[in-house]
Amino acid sequence: MAAPKSKLSPSQELMARIMRIVRTCPDAASEVLELMFLVSQIEAATGVDREYRDAKRVISRLRNPLWEMGPSDRAKLLTAAETIRRVCRLAEADIPPVPIADAGERARVEARLAAALAGEFDAAQVARITGIVAAALQT
Repeated sequence: MAAPKSKLSPSQELMARIMRIVRTCPDAASEVLELMFLVSQIEAATGVDREYRDAKRVISRLRNPLWEMGPSDRAKLLTAAETIRRVCRLAEADIPPVPIADAGERARVEARLAAALAGEFDAAQVARITGIVAAALQT
């Protein structure tokens, strides 16, 4: 009789699924591997990111990929997104329709940039930089 297959943790299950996506859709490898890196940080950052903003963005990006793919690959991404949502115990309403659409994200980016660029740029310049960063994060 064969030994039962060991049960994977939700994170291990997600990583395995993401690696299958990379193998079946190599054109998307860099984006998927970047998402995998972010996913690995979700567990480490839960003490810091109590609102799961990074997890919400990853889920949204998996649901709205930057590349074209077939229905089976698309289904795999949606399954990965659902796994993250379930692991983080997020309600469907908590997930932004686009990766950076959660309320207050621009204000958080602007506050961090203002602190980092204090003394180097005035408020109008920081606002312009914030717009550029927000647009880049949106894509």
